[in-house]
Amino acid sequence: MKLKQLFAVALFAGTPAFASASGFLVDFEKTWDYTNGDVNDYYNGGSAADGSMGGANLGVSFVNVSGLSNDADFTYYTGAPSAQGTAYAHDTAYINVAAGVNSGLSFFYSSPVAVIGAVKAYSGLNGTGTLLGSFDLAANNSGAYDTWTQATFLFNGAAQSFDLTAAGTNFVGLDNVSSVPVPAAFWLLGSGLAMLGAVGRRGKASI
Repeated sequence: MKLKQLFAVALFAGTPAFASASGFLVDFEKTWDYTNGDVNDYYNGGSAADGSMGGANLGVSFVNVSGLSNDADFTYYTGAPSAQGTAYAHDTAYINVAAGVNSGLSFFYSSPVAVIGAVKAYSGLNGTGTLLGSFDLAANNSGAYDTWTQATFLFNGAAQSFDLTAAGTNFVGLDNVSSVPVPAAFWLLGSGLAMLGAVGRRGKASI
């Protein structure tokens, strides 16, 4: 199987999956502040933009990436792999992992449009250093954000950051961002089902 592998990705309710940047799962399971919802250092031993703390210290920080939760007024998404919270990028956006991510990043996404260069891996923080790879996303829903596809972005080398600017420009929803390979299977919150994913070095994610 050249560029395809099978992954079982899941969540254990309320429990951090990993304690180091070499193996992490960011599930965004939190009630996010809609007007001040940037994730910032919530998963890096710090706080979110709204001042909330208590996220697992996974060594992962975010720039211009907001958490999003359904509320009593509006259902923004359905069917996400972790139901309480998802995320989306805006403006010039990055995921930073100071300890580095070797070879791959896995994530679920929901997008009403195809996006070229939706995620780019760089050897330095905040999109600096060498470009290690670029990943395109295929459209997978009509705008209801009710379909979530797992994608695995493989690249050459160790990445300290991932540029999500193109994903943010095109209103892509994100969830369950993890390092690759996923070191272990996790229990999927609310069920025993495993999500299956497709692997790609560069190109459209399989749906």
